[in-house]
Amino acid sequence: MFTREAGYIPLTIARQYGGAAGLRRRQLRGLNQVLELARTRVPYYRDDPRYARGPLRDLAELSQLPVLDKQVLREQPLERMLADGVDQDDCLSFQTSGSTGRRVRILHDQDSHDYHMAACVRRFLATGRYLPTDRLTHIRPFAPPARMFERFNLFRRHVILSHRPMREIKAELLANRPKVLIGYPVHLRALLRELTPAELARLRRTLRIVMTESELLLPEHRALFSAQFGAPVFDEYSAFEVLNVAYDCRYGRAHLGEDRVYCEIVDEHGNALPDGEPGHVVVTAFLERAMPLLRYSLGDIGLIEPDRCRCGRRFRTLRLTTGRSNDYVTLPSGERLYPDAFLHLAATHPGVSECFVHQDADGLVRLHVVPSDDAGEQVRATVREKLFALAGGEFPLEVVTAESVQITPGGKGKFVTSDYAAPFA
Repeated sequence: MFTREAGYIPLTIARQYGGAAGLRRRQLRGLNQVLELARTRVPYYRDDPRYARGPLRDLAELSQLPVLDKQVLREQPLERMLADGVDQDDCLSFQTSGSTGRRVRILHDQDSHDYHMAACVRRFLATGRYLPTDRLTHIRPFAPPARMFERFNLFRRHVILSHRPMREIKAELLANRPKVLIGYPVHLRALLRELTPAELARLRRTLRIVMTESELLLPEHRALFSAQFGAPVFDEYSAFEVLNVAYDCRYGRAHLGEDRVYCEIVDEHGNALPDGEPGHVVVTAFLERAMPLLRYSLGDIGLIEPDRCRCGRRFRTLRLTTGRSNDYVTLPSGERLYPDAFLHLAATHPGVSECFVHQDADGLVRLHVVPSDDAGEQVRATVREKLFALAGGEFPLEVVTAESVQITPGGKGKFVTSDYAAPFA
């Protein structure tokens, strides 16, 4: 496994460059191979006549297939999504974060996972600042097993579990003196609130890179982390279902891992949208051989940037725009407010450190504000005014104070939830 993974590393680095035509041919071959596997060996696809077709003649024909969403994975027995003859014990098992309270088990075959792990190396090298010998601290909900190469002080990762009290996380982080810090944005913001100016100065003496993952990273929060930690910030976009999707280069643009995934931006009917137009992010990881997911909707909204990045990589770049497509509150006008609106509020409004929101079944929006230390009595009133201005008018809103952001079972910030079923317009 390690030997194969190591052999893939130079291949994944080289495949970032070259002509776009060759890359598209590789993607078309990969998509046709996984489509053939799915329709002949995976019960879920084999039983659906929509997949009974010949090879794709071009990438555009992929949009003729249905979009698969997480609800399907929740409803289907695992065996119906696995290819015939796959031994589950030979696969890597993951669970989605369970923001809805229901987790989904995902299996990846060893070969495709090895290629993914090799491709993760370029995520670090793309920063232009990382060395394989750098000390790295990773704040995350679980600790993966140590890798063999860490014994030789290569790609060392010191994991601090994110559910621990922030004072303990802070103390361990300072003791480790990392050059690289990785964490979910919600945890990094909480860390900044815990660090004293002297402690932050200590951390900045060794820190060279900050990396974020698993949540929407607003430009305001990227700027906050860069200024406070004194290091450039690089984001990664991934999901347990398809593993890595995109990674930042030194110019701050998120390159799709197009040698193993094909990404589409689609409208609500699953039709592909042109570059530059926002829509639902749909991905096919075409190297998967155990549990292939064809045109899988990640539940996020974004767009493919139409111009090529000046770093020289041929992989297209993705920009997430408003956060998860199914996380929003509905206003009386029928307009929606997505997580980015509330994250922006937390990033820019004086006296607010964090906020999260829940809309009840009657449509009342209850905004929970985590105040900063110097927040005055008027912060709730000014927050109301800010949201009414953003929404273009008043709506049922209650602003209350909270001690911290709610966290999902997967360790992410639970920023927007709703029990409201908007009337049909």
